[in-house]
Amino acid sequence: MTDDTRRARAGLFTAFAGLGVTAAFVPAILPSAERAMTADLSAAVPALFAGLLVGVLASGPLLTRQPPRTALMLGSALQAAAVVVVALSETPAVFIVAAAITGVGFGLVEASGSVAAKPLATGSATGLLSALLGTVAVCAAVTPLLVAVGSPARALLGILAIVPLLTVAILAGAAAPSARAEVPAQRDVRGLLVLLPFAVALPLYVGVETVLSGWSAVIPERILAVDPGLAALGTSAFWTLMAIGRFGAAGLRRLSVSPIVILAGATSVAALLMAAAGMLVDSAPVGALVALAAVVVLLAPSYGLILGLALDRLDPARSAAVTGALVACGAVGGTFVPTLILLIGRDPASSTTFLVSAALCALVLALVLVAARSPQRTSTAN
Repeated sequence: MTDDTRRARAGLFTAFAGLGVTAAFVPAILPSAERAMTADLSAAVPALFAGLLVGVLASGPLLTRQPPRTALMLGSALQAAAVVVVALSETPAVFIVAAAITGVGFGLVEASGSVAAKPLATGSATGLLSALLGTVAVCAAVTPLLVAVGSPARALLGILAIVPLLTVAILAGAAAPSARAEVPAQRDVRGLLVLLPFAVALPLYVGVETVLSGWSAVIPERILAVDPGLAALGTSAFWTLMAIGRFGAAGLRRLSVSPIVILAGATSVAALLMAAAGMLVDSAPVGALVALAAVVVLLAPSYGLILGLALDRLDPARSAAVTGALVACGAVGGTFVPTLILLIGRDPASSTTFLVSAALCALVLALVLVAARSPQRTSTAN
């Protein structure tokens, strides 16, 4: 492995570490920011995912003209700047706009990082991507702990921007590619017609996950009336539970359990528990939070399973072309579902939030079961 390859891999890992910081920072800091501004900042969550959608869509034309390194550096720089602004913001408008810019950077790094991982993998890209996603989970679990400690001096938390800035520093020093970068396959939106049930299920799932992750600090803070600094630990708990669910599903796959069985079983139980949380939130708030914790574990592997099942329906060339469109569909759900819930229930911790989410889980289950009945286009499933 050459020095340039090692530097590129190091830059990729710091880029995904930055994704973990970004994914957890905005949700974790929400309660303390709301207290400081005496304002409801719940809209920052759909704003974050609206920005993510913009970043994913912008990555398409950017990656056809520039190597992935350029998008990784740009996305990381945007995240670093936005983290500083979030930490320093004193008005709701600035906070929400900064959250949206954070999402743009996140989307650019997520899309370009997936492209960059393939040529840097020593064998299959699956192993490298798994390690990168593990890095995201670890950093996302640690970040809220730092937020909880530093919430009394919120401005100091801008130091977390150093993580995405490391990506810029590392990749800026890498040698320029000696040959023209390979142009990624164009997004094939028409390919989604073949995958329509998955293309609808994916944004619904991402929307539910966004409700749980984006408001992972706000929900316990409002249900239990805990200190905002302590509530930031809710985001750490969310990402720890996500890791448990993902590793658990990976263990089941090694035991040759079908992905459709894992997905259908977990989603059905999650829908029931989400509905139970909606009914318990006023009378038994602790019971509601326990139910929600179980929901996070059950839903944790859903994104990868839905995406994998969808791409198994296509040959490798079309799989590469349609991946970006599917990721964009998920980002739409991350924006639309929390916005819808805010319009209906007004409060992220209300029973309406959890009952609507339970209904969406049931829809995801129905769509996946319909999709499972359709014949696969290829025999690439494993």
